[in-house]
Amino acid sequence: VIATMRNVGRSAALAAAAGPALGRTLEIKQLDVCDEGSIRACLDSIPGRHVDVLVSNAGVGMAGPLECQSLAAMQSLMDTNFFGLVRLVKEVLPDMKRRRGGHIVVISSIMGLQGIVFNDIYSASKFAVEGFCESLVVQALRFNV
Repeated sequence: VIATMRNVGRSAALAAAAGPALGRTLEIKQLDVCDEGSIRACLDSIPGRHVDVLVSNAGVGMAGPLECQSLAAMQSLMDTNFFGLVRLVKEVLPDMKRRRGGHIVVISSIMGLQGIVFNDIYSASKFAVEGFCESLVVQALRFNV
């Protein structure tokens, strides 16, 4: 099992929770979903880039009136919450399709199904995740993914 973090310098709590599994059945690696090079480096460090199960749970929040949010902050949120997932899936899906097996588990939010006041951009990012996954599953199931 490989747990990934954007900043492994903050892994102390995870390492403590892992206990004796750390270094035996669990590794902690650096991976930033907003950086294609980081994703590739992490996957390249795995023998054969063989990923059986991808659990994607990277995300950031944003709450408040739309007019109080900067466009740069909105773009950054979409880059993490939506495009981060897309980058990960784009890297692991070809191998899963070739092997005709694998699982992709995506952690989303109820706000991907129903918007909530003052969560406009966050909800939009999660609606995008839901649409992406609903569309992708039709293709992926044909490959037993």
